[in-house]
Amino acid sequence: YSPVLEPLTAYDAQDLLDPEEDERILKQVRKTLIEAFGGPSASSGSAQGGVDRSHDDDMVARERAKGMVQGEAGFNAHGKGTGDDFHGEVELPQKHYEWEDKYRPRKPRFFNRVKTGFEWNKYNQTHYDHDNPPPKIVQGYKFNIFYPDLIEKTKAPQYYLEKSDTAETVTLRFHA
Repeated sequence: YSPVLEPLTAYDAQDLLDPEEDERILKQVRKTLIEAFGGPSASSGSAQGGVDRSHDDDMVARERAKGMVQGEAGFNAHGKGTGDDFHGEVELPQKHYEWEDKYRPRKPRFFNRVKTGFEWNKYNQTHYDHDNPPPKIVQGYKFNIFYPDLIEKTKAPQYYLEKSDTAETVTLRFHA
């Protein structure tokens, strides 16, 4: 589709905008917004809409530094996207748009762990020992979720248990 080019005489002179004037107005609006909300050259706290993001990496690093204790395994982390290390989250190339700050997703930062261990029921006691242990089973989960970009800072994040198709599983949905 290509629009039809109409003559300039079809428009009133007051409706037309001079390109230089339009550029000047755009620069003035951008300058005002950068002064009000901070821009790329401002500190990281003001660049994120007034949220101090300086401690986010420290919190995640402290949790990660605790390490995995025996019986824990990491899940839902970044992987290369092939084989066993793929966990469903894919790195996308970074593109920047003028409207992206307004519609920026406010995703939480997370560090999840699975507690695994052995179940020593009668069958496993009969067929396995401590030198040759039975297969590990999931004994629990630990979720560390950080919400640095909450829109409504007075309301705490919530979680919901949702029934699944099978009776053995449920979905744990976090909402903030």
